[in-house]
Parts: sequence; structure tokens; C-alpha cells
Amino acid sequence: MSYEEQSERQKSRRGFRTPLDLGMGVFYVVIGTLVLLFKSFGDIKIPSVIAYILGGMMVIGGCFRFYNGLKDILQNKKR
Repeated sequence: MSYEEQSERQKSRRGFRTPLDLGMGVFYVVIGTLVLLFKSFGDIKIPSVIAYILGGMMVIGGCFRFYNGLKDILQNKKR
């Protein structure tokens, strides 16, 4: 596989991955915040310690994915 083919393949992956990172980042932050605030979903009760750990990890992971998406957008604008 030539360098040009690899470059084109990476561009097409980046074009799909950037919006996915932004969308999933927002989704994880929202769901993590809901877990932190409510700690129960219908009949399912989540212990406070588990809710804080799970919600915190989801918020941090969502922020990281959103940051990666923004970083890709800003790098593409510079080119």
C-alpha cells in the first residue's frame, strides 16, 4: 500500500471519527451527570460510592473524547 493510499484512508477515518468523538463525549458527560445526580433508575438503586465512581469516570471519559474531537477539528483548520 502506498503512502498516498494510507494518507487518504486516515483522512476518511478522521472525518468519521471526529463527529463521533464529539457526540459520544457529550453523551458520556450527560449520562455521567445523571448517574451522579439521581443514583437510581426506575427500580434499580445504585450505592452512592458506585454512583460517584461510575459517574465520575463517565464524565472524565466524555470530556477526554470531546477534547480529542475538538483537537482534531482545530488541527484540520490549521492545515
